[in-house]
Amino acid sequence: MRCIDPHLHTHMMNPFDLWHLIEAGLEGCVIPTPHMLEGMQPGETVLRLWRRLLEFEVNQTKSYGAEAYVTLSVPFYGLTLEGVEQCLAELPKYLENERVVGMGEIGLDAGIEDELKLFKAQLRIAKEHNLPVIVHNPVRFTPGRLDVTKKIVDVIKGEKFPIDRVVLDHAAEDTVDYCLSTGAMVGMSVCLDKMPPETAAGIIQKNLDKADKILVNSELGYGGEGYFSVPRVIVAMRMLGLKREIIEKITWDNPKKFFNLPID
Repeated sequence: MRCIDPHLHTHMMNPFDLWHLIEAGLEGCVIPTPHMLEGMQPGETVLRLWRRLLEFEVNQTKSYGAEAYVTLSVPFYGLTLEGVEQCLAELPKYLENERVVGMGEIGLDAGIEDELKLFKAQLRIAKEHNLPVIVHNPVRFTPGRLDVTKKIVDVIKGEKFPIDRVVLDHAAEDTVDYCLSTGAMVGMSVCLDKMPPETAAGIIQKNLDKADKILVNSELGYGGEGYFSVPRVIVAMRMLGLKREIIEKITWDNPKKFFNLPID
């Protein structure tokens, strides 16, 4: 069954993993800017990463038989203060690229002031450019993750950013109900530190009335078979007896519609 992975860091993948993932049914993906870099980098590191996503990753994925699109953002860890300001100033120019379909990852992890300032700044840029956003939420085992997730939603509302243009990503078992209550699109990242495929399928089964608000993605994958998360969620949904139209809605229709992807 064909699928779209709406959060796939291809720049961290072995090319053979990407090739095999496409053989398994991946026809499209969205490549976000990661929310964190190693060390303390200058702004040019992020600008080079943006160019890599837009010029290399998109073309390599296409050469393997799938379409890739990109969301851009300024990472909230790993940049000098000067680098943050440089990237925020350069970002609008890069957002004009035809392969850019949103902004992300933006958001909060620990919920500290530096994250908050950058989150608000990027929400304003996304609003100015009429782009949806992928919002990073604290992952499965992060202490206080529900409180930080609620803080994220408060910031979005405070900035008057339309909640229906937001993916609250990395939703966990104890945050997914709250996320689904907000009116946002809810992303479940199925990988080592986040959620098993069977868990994601079970949550979908319990929320069929909200199926148009759910995405599944493999995010980091952590190498090898980890990148087959979306096909594995498809198999898990089939084993639970979910109808084909529900499976296709979540793994094809929802990401295509939310990011307005020109994929047939």
